[in-house]
Formats: sequence, structure tokens, C-alpha cells
Amino acid sequence: MKKSALLAILVLVLAVSTGVLGYLYSTETVTGQDVVVSPSVAIGDYTQKWASSAHANSASEGFRHWDDSEDGTVPANCAQCHSSTGFLDYYGLDGSEAYVVDQPAKVGTVVDCSVCHNDYVESNPVVKFPSGMEVASTDGVAACWTCHQGTEGGINGNLEKRIGEIAPDDKGETLGFVNPHYLAVGSMYLGAEANGGYQYEGKTYAGAFRHASGVETCTDCHDPHTLHLADPGYEKCQTCHAEIQGYPDQRLVRRTRLDYDGDGDVNESTYDEINGLAEQALASIVTYSKNIGGVTIGYSDNYPYWFGDVNDNGVQDEGEKAYADWTPRLMRAAFNYKFVTRSAGYIHNPVYSAQLLIDSIEDLAAGDATITLASYSRP
Repeated sequence: MKKSALLAILVLVLAVSTGVLGYLYSTETVTGQDVVVSPSVAIGDYTQKWASSAHANSASEGFRHWDDSEDGTVPANCAQCHSSTGFLDYYGLDGSEAYVVDQPAKVGTVVDCSVCHNDYVESNPVVKFPSGMEVASTDGVAACWTCHQGTEGGINGNLEKRIGEIAPDDKGETLGFVNPHYLAVGSMYLGAEANGGYQYEGKTYAGAFRHASGVETCTDCHDPHTLHLADPGYEKCQTCHAEIQGYPDQRLVRRTRLDYDGDGDVNESTYDEINGLAEQALASIVTYSKNIGGVTIGYSDNYPYWFGDVNDNGVQDEGEKAYADWTPRLMRAAFNYKFVTRSAGYIHNPVYSAQLLIDSIEDLAAGDATITLASYSRP
């Protein structure tokens, strides 16, 4: 057996063992402080669910990305969400300063029981977001919001710092794509309360998406151990949405009377409204990049996401590198596009998503008169 395969098996066994032990004992000590874990009720069921989830997959990219790094550790600025020890470090549960990660973490420590099941997280602390906003958590969702918030959100984030005083349609050495990072659904759900998207000056934005009683929080909809839909699954949705029988029927639901994307169809689903806006935003980004930046931009779901589409075919071909001809206006729209599309904005906060996309398209049009605007109905 290869050493890499043996290591993966050992890490998985260790991860599962950690989960079991976390539930077997009512209290776990972390450098002199008590981290209280939930009572051992249905331990086997909880552990099995957790072990099958992405949070426990020690072989995944999210936990193995740093295998080949020089020191073989997860950097401090990543450890907060990519290791259980880094998370506990962030909240000061290892005796260190709270809201900062002091040191790197071991690769492969996954997200185990101690992350969610401790007195501090379960007491609903204030969660700090990249934009600088602070939101008091409720119903035990602090751990969800802490890691699923993105890393660069909002006007106060890295995006605006890189732009500085550069004019909207000018290029600059400091400019480049600022990635909101993967699954920033906590910021998306909270809308303007977390300021996760790029919010344009002079515009108003929706706050948290209050769906309906019983389906308002992360754990109302997602099982905290499997991360899939919480029991009874789609039956909960059917209470109000009879058309939902299974995945991906949630895309059939319409929750607005407005024509967000301006295509004249007021009967299409909310998913189609947001998806229509996203398609128009991407088309506007491409048009603007060619006319103002001088080089056509392309988008891919894989890193580096935005590339110089030299032959204008919309596909990243061999030799086409990361896009380099950024302007502030282009950076803002690209940020919002990825934030909405990778955070399932149509379901986690459709109003906020529509506002961000419409504003991005209109801002690009302000810099490029060739971009045609539809008759958007901004919520």
C-alpha cells in the first residue's frame, strides 16, 4: 500500500475516533478551558452522519490543500475554517486572544464535534464578518456563520482597499480579482446586515432573508451533521410549495411578483429570475472588459476563475492565463457575480441577490454605453 493511501486511511480513522470521543465525554479540556460537548445521546447515529459529511472528509481538498506546503501546516489565515484547532483558536477557546488565529494548524484536523459543541458557540456569540459588520448569532448558528461567510466581503473588505483612489474605468497595478471565497451563504443570508456583497453607494439593500417560520436558520434547513436537508427533507418544503418533490425542484418556486431580470416573464421561478440576471451580468462583464479593458474576460468555475479569453470563445484554452486588465468597475461586478452564483443566492437571499446583480449591470453600463439595459424590476 502506498504511503499516501495509508496516511489517508489513518487520518480518516483518527477523525472518526475524534468524533466518537467527543460525544462519549461530556467535557473536553482545551488548554485549561472547558469545552462542553453535548450529552452522548444516539452517539452512533450522530457520529455516522458526521463521518459521511464533507466536514469529516479528511481527504478532501478543503483539508489537504496544504499537504505540499513548505511546513506542512494550514496557514493561520485559513485555519479558522479548515481545521477544528484553528476554529477553537479563533474564538480563544485554547486560551489565546479571541477573534484572531495565532498559529497555523495541522493538516487534516477536519471540522469535528468540538467546533459546534462548546459552551461559547452554543451561547450565540457575536460573529464578525469580513466587511467589519458584527451580528449577534441565534439558535446555535455561530459556527455556520463563522466559516460560511466568505473572506473578502463588503465595501470595507480587501476589494475596496485594493481599489483605493483609482478612477472607476482606469487600470492600476494594485487591481485584480478579489475572491469572495467558497460558500459564503452566511453573508448571503444576512444581506446588508453582514454586507457580504459589494454594495454600491447611494443604494439600499435587503437585510436577512426571513423565509418562513421553521425555515429561517441554517439548521432549520440543513442537518448539522450530514449537512444535507434536515428531516423531513423536501416534505418540509411541501408545506407551502407542493411542486417540490425532490432535487432540484426548489428551482421551480416563484416568490416574487416582480420581473427582476426584465425579460417580460412574470411567471418564471425565482431561480430563473436570478439566473437570468446572472447571465446578463456575465455578458455585461465580458462586453465591458473587451471595450474598456481592451482584453476579453472569460469565466470558469475553476481557479483562477477569470481569465484572458484571447480567442473570444468563452472557454479557457491552454495558454490563457488569469485576467490582468482590471478596472475598479470590473472588479466590483466580478465580485458580486461570483458571490451570488456560488452562494446559491436565489434560495438563500433572492432579494439581496437581485439588487447586487442589477446594480452591477447598471454600473458597468455607466462605464460602457454599448451595454444594453433591460427593464429591470429592482426589489
